[in-house]
Amino acid sequence: MIMRILLLSFLSMTILPSVVLGVEENGSTMVVSFDGMRHDYLESYMEKGDMPNFSDVVDKGMYAKNIRTIFPSLTSASHAAIATGARPSSTGMVSNEIHKRNKKLTNRDSAFFSPLDAEPVWSVARKEGKTTATVLFPGSNPEYGYKADYAVYYGNTWADSDFLSLDFQTEGNTKKTSFPLKLDKHDNRTVYIMAKSSGKLHKYDTFYFSFDPSMKLAEKVHLDEWGFLSFPTKNRELAGFSFKLKATKSDLSDAKLYRTAVTSAVIEGPSDFKETINENFGFFPVQDDDKALKKKWITRKEYEEISTRFAQWATDVSLYIKERYKPDLLFFYYPQVDHESHNYLLINPRQPGYSKEKSERYMEHIRWAYRLSDEMLGQVLLTINKNDRIFLVSDHGMEPVHSSLSPNEELEKKGLLVKDSQGKIDEKKSKAFALSSGSIAHIFINVKGIEKDGVVDQKEYVSLQREIVSIFKNVQLKKKKIPLKSSLSYIYGRLEGKNIIRYEDESPIKILKDTGFFASFDQKVNPYDKVIIPKRELKEMYHENTGDILLVAKKGYYMAQDDGDEVMATEVLGNHGGNPSRKELFPILLAAGNGISKGSIDSKVSTLDIAPTLYTLMGMDQPDYVEGKSIPELVGEKRDRN
Repeated sequence: MIMRILLLSFLSMTILPSVVLGVEENGSTMVVSFDGMRHDYLESYMEKGDMPNFSDVVDKGMYAKNIRTIFPSLTSASHAAIATGARPSSTGMVSNEIHKRNKKLTNRDSAFFSPLDAEPVWSVARKEGKTTATVLFPGSNPEYGYKADYAVYYGNTWADSDFLSLDFQTEGNTKKTSFPLKLDKHDNRTVYIMAKSSGKLHKYDTFYFSFDPSMKLAEKVHLDEWGFLSFPTKNRELAGFSFKLKATKSDLSDAKLYRTAVTSAVIEGPSDFKETINENFGFFPVQDDDKALKKKWITRKEYEEISTRFAQWATDVSLYIKERYKPDLLFFYYPQVDHESHNYLLINPRQPGYSKEKSERYMEHIRWAYRLSDEMLGQVLLTINKNDRIFLVSDHGMEPVHSSLSPNEELEKKGLLVKDSQGKIDEKKSKAFALSSGSIAHIFINVKGIEKDGVVDQKEYVSLQREIVSIFKNVQLKKKKIPLKSSLSYIYGRLEGKNIIRYEDESPIKILKDTGFFASFDQKVNPYDKVIIPKRELKEMYHENTGDILLVAKKGYYMAQDDGDEVMATEVLGNHGGNPSRKELFPILLAAGNGISKGSIDSKVSTLDIAPTLYTLMGMDQPDYVEGKSIPELVGEKRDRN
């Protein structure tokens, strides 16, 4: 309560409109991204009192009432738009996974470890003599092109998480054991554990962990208590993991050890920046561990503790950079809302395992992620001074999905994708391959001279492209039947407003249609909303990374990369990537601080408009490739935005 009072007092003094826009003052402009945060969910949680710090920013600054993301509404593309003000045709971020031409047909690279083709605002500002910093913000990897003065990004995963049975051997009043830490064939390590007993009952409750058999620099922990070990890698990164030892028997005969994945960060900056971050904050912790939760290696509470530690590390590092290095521009990022929403957005009876009770339980996990975001924001707000600005953004929203689609299954049925005897795709015999992400998929034609082992002649290209378009425009799937009991429960919850969160459409007719009451259960539907040739039909998506055909799934469907059945139950419950005009996919934008008035942003705005707004507020000229426009309410201008 004391912290809450201090925070409100601090905000009342700091997040106020500044004097005159354009006056040269020493302050930081912060852009904080909360991946996957839905516009309507944020509003609902604020109304319920779950997001007091977001509410404070709304009260003291500007809140966008009508904001949309870009197409595709995927993390890489949307964050690139925020950072550059440009669409995928300029940034090259056409999907979360990118296929590079002149490589084998099935090649795919992570967009999060690929360079932007358009220069982000932190790089432009750096060239103009301003100090910039980025922490985990998608597209800011300093190893790939444009970087900030101070940069921290996701690094390597050296080993996956594990759950081990331990065999302790008694040595006097201690017990000892060890386990291997297999990192790679060149760098395997051993972790040594010593247990000490307390009292005459010889209850072992104190443990020491070390990479040294003589137990030098050992980490001391107790039973069911988190411990941490770290070590320098060969490339001077600091890698590490968290762990917890569990046992119910006093002699440790049933002892088990859970450890997280072994992770490290990429840290680049002048002088001793990397060493300073490592010394002050330790190794870069793992973001989450779904596998461990699913296998019941850890409890939900422990899962949340792992995710919270990641968020706290990101917050601590970002605020340390702000206070010590005083950047003019600082971007940082939180993934928890997106991650929990992918796993737990269970609000439609067509989704696998739906029940009202399960939906309410799952929505609590999403609520936890929103509240964690608000907690981190509260810490950020305590550091704001009168010369700072803060932008709170998200890249997209999230919508429920009930079924997966496998475009490669369709291509295989038509003989355009060929597998070998082991079930692997044969690039030298396949004519096409689909690369999926979220609600979209890019289909690449294996053209000679363009792909590494191309088999399609240039003269066949157009006819094959038309054939593939026809295939997907004519896919027909049987609509699934929804259990009556489930549907009635869903309808009641929707019409009576009893559900955890407000739903995307309050029309009773729409609700009845959604639940299947106005649709024949044997009706066949085409699950693809659009089948597009980007070069001709969607210039904003056309780039050398773009597929020859682009598939966009209808609402409720998710594109799987696997090669199983064409429609299957999916473990992914929430997704994005499709039509940004659907309000479930609307992102957020809040801003407050120096030069920003109090009120609302009534203009229709886009995530493309954030970078131009930053350029204007920071007194910089924007590059020619910027497609967005500065937001008039944030820069004190009047502009027709219709």
